[in-house]
Amino acid sequence: MENNNYIQPQYEEEQEIDIMELIGKLWKKKWMIIRWCIVGAVIGLVAGFSIPKTYTSSVTLAPETQQRTNSSVSSIASMMGVNLNNSIDAISVEMFPDVVHSVPFITELLSLPVEFTWKDETVQTDLLDYMLEYQKSPWWSYVINAPFKALGWVMSIGKPAEEEEVVTSETVLDPFNLPKKVRGVVKFFSENIMVNVDKKTGKTSMSLEMQDPRVVATVMNAVVENLKTYMSDYRTSKSRQDVQNLSEICEERRADYYKAQQAYAKFVDANKSVILLSAQAERDRLQQEMNLAYQVYSQVATQLEGARIQEQQAKPVFVIINPVTLPIRKTAPSKAKLLVIFTFLAGCCAAAWVLFGEEYWQKLKDVL
Repeated sequence: MENNNYIQPQYEEEQEIDIMELIGKLWKKKWMIIRWCIVGAVIGLVAGFSIPKTYTSSVTLAPETQQRTNSSVSSIASMMGVNLNNSIDAISVEMFPDVVHSVPFITELLSLPVEFTWKDETVQTDLLDYMLEYQKSPWWSYVINAPFKALGWVMSIGKPAEEEEVVTSETVLDPFNLPKKVRGVVKFFSENIMVNVDKKTGKTSMSLEMQDPRVVATVMNAVVENLKTYMSDYRTSKSRQDVQNLSEICEERRADYYKAQQAYAKFVDANKSVILLSAQAERDRLQQEMNLAYQVYSQVATQLEGARIQEQQAKPVFVIINPVTLPIRKTAPSKAKLLVIFTFLAGCCAAAWVLFGEEYWQKLKDVL
């Protein structure tokens, strides 16, 4: 016991001496560490002023759902964190992210007219042209890509020149076979349109970050409207088909009724003074055919009106909780955050060099 008590204070004393020694090393090289921090701060400021500004637009909506589950049971299950949404739809609220990120959905957005300011001038074009021609990049991206472009140019010497894909506003985009440039734009929106669905309440939040505030608000509003249209078309597709079929049948039955009515009227007008039993029987037969045609026509017309009402009831209702607004403040870059991060990293690198780097570097030079 006495031996253990003797070893423990000695270990703590040695550890304390080591920590003080490290602090002493850092204090001796404090000016070098400060210079590194200043360099890191400068790099952070350069990065902050070089990265293009981006703005975020968001929207929150609560779509209507049709459920078979009893409402009281559903509410109790939601409190327990269990979703009993037995929706009769093949596309439920949980599939909104898949719908919004799908290639056909995004491809439809690319023809959206947008307006923005470029070099103090107002430009009006479509979203695809804006993404291909009016995007800003930090200066170091050109420096990094320059060697790869030069290598590609060297590799292409002696090979037949490939035809460059020309994409304009008049280009008809096929989601099955998109040009390479357009695929990059589709990938950008697929990765940057954020869709979060609350499985308990069905509340859906969507956001998008882009370089121009008016463009991002326009795109976000189009995403909401296209999603509404998509769900409305899906929900009412069966009812619309029923209305179309019943409308055709109703026209046929009405024509049959009018034909039977005209035949009955002509026969009655031509046989007003005839009292023969054969004429009376023919008149009764034509009248029965007319009444039967009217009953069929009336039933089909009633079914048609019911189908139209069902089509209206099938349209989904979206309650916009937080509508799309024009963003005023930029989302990124945060110059203060970059300044702190780069300064901290530079200080850590300088401290690591003082404590470990110099020693290992000296050993390496001695070995060599």
